[in-house]
Amino acid sequence: MDDSAARDEIVRYGRALWDRRLVTGTSGNISVRLDDGDILVTPAGTSLGSLLCEHIVRTDRTGVVRDRGRHPTSELPLHLAAYGARADVAAVVHSHPTFCVVWSKLETTLPRDTVGASETLGEVACTPYRAPGSQELAEITAVEFARGIDSVIMARHGLSTVGACLEDAFMRSDLAEEAARIAYFCRLALGETASRSPR
Repeated sequence: MDDSAARDEIVRYGRALWDRRLVTGTSGNISVRLDDGDILVTPAGTSLGSLLCEHIVRTDRTGVVRDRGRHPTSELPLHLAAYGARADVAAVVHSHPTFCVVWSKLETTLPRDTVGASETLGEVACTPYRAPGSQELAEITAVEFARGIDSVIMARHGLSTVGACLEDAFMRSDLAEEAARIAYFCRLALGETASRSPR
C-alpha cells in the first residue's frame, strides 16, 4: 500500500474504532507498513475519532521519524516489534475496549466458546503487565505474535491485533471485544465468579 492510500485507511479505521467504542479519549493507536518498509503510525495525543491524514506520522522501519516536528504514539515500540516478529503483518491496531480491559485486569485470556469467537477470532493470548510504551511490553507482545497469534490481551492495559491489512486487524479487535462482552454477561447470568471456567 502506498502512503496516500494508507493514510486514508488509517483515518477510516480510526473513526470505526471510535464509533465502535473500542477507543475513547486519545487512547489507542494504529499503524500500517508501507510497500517500501516505512511505517505510518498515528500521532501522540490525538483522538482517533478526529484524526486527519496530515496528523499521521511516517517513520522508517526502525522508528526514526521522517516527518519533522511530528510525534508518533508512545506505543511505537509495540508496532515496530510486531512488524519485526512477522513478515506477513502489514497493520497493527492497539485499542482499549472496555470488556477486553476487564479481562486484562484478571490477567487471563477470554473464553472463546461461541461459534464466532472460535471459528473467526482464533486464539487470543494474554501477556503479563509491563509499562505502557515500554520496550518490555513490545517484546513480550511480539513473542506472541511470532507464535502466529493475531490478538493479544495485555494485562491491565488493552488489546493489540495484527493483520495482513488494516481491515483484518480492525475486525479482530471488534470480534475480541464482542467475545469478551458475551463472556462477561454469560458469567453474570450464571452467577459465576470471573475466575471459574464457563460451562
